[in-house]
Amino acid sequence: MNSAKAQLFRDRAMGARKRERTRGVLLDSAVSVFAEKGFSDAKIRDITNRAQLANGTFYNYYQTKDELLRDVATELAIELTKRINDDMENIAHGPTRVALATARLLRTVRQQAEWLNVLLEGVFMVPELQSSAVAYLKKDLELGTQQGHFSVTVDLLLINQILALINVGRRVDPAMSDLTIERTCDAVLRVLGVPAKKAQKTVAAVFDLHLEVD
Repeated sequence: MNSAKAQLFRDRAMGARKRERTRGVLLDSAVSVFAEKGFSDAKIRDITNRAQLANGTFYNYYQTKDELLRDVATELAIELTKRINDDMENIAHGPTRVALATARLLRTVRQQAEWLNVLLEGVFMVPELQSSAVAYLKKDLELGTQQGHFSVTVDLLLINQILALINVGRRVDPAMSDLTIERTCDAVLRVLGVPAKKAQKTVAAVFDLHLEVD
């Protein structure tokens, strides 16, 4: 198992009190187990076994598996948001912002595939995360609409359409090649009402100007 995948929360808790370090181990183990088995099939014992913790330790932190999923998915969303938003403050073109955010998300999960698996499951199962997704995307979507690039209503249906496109890309190409990322970005812009040629041009510019060769 890739240590970067397994130790996000452990690394965050390094140097903290024992309770926080133990929580970090529990969260990292939950990411791995949820990604491997799916939330429905994962058992609390699977998570504590992966963490090499006593089963009762789980209940010092959470009452239910649902609470754990909410915590894990929320923390992953925060981490991914930080990575996506890096150096985007100077970009004012709505379609470019959306395409770049999508590409950075998929570039990140190319190395951290477990994160997207768990985050998508969490978004579809935890209502609060759906609301957060709407709030996060709303600013860029409304910006593109005000600029005349998008012709959409920003609501939960639209957010789920975008997430579905990302999920399809992940399932069709688990390795998440740049070609799949480009096609997914293009599809997202098309859903937002951007004409095909403009969508292709925008995605090409994002890869040429804003993304390092990976």
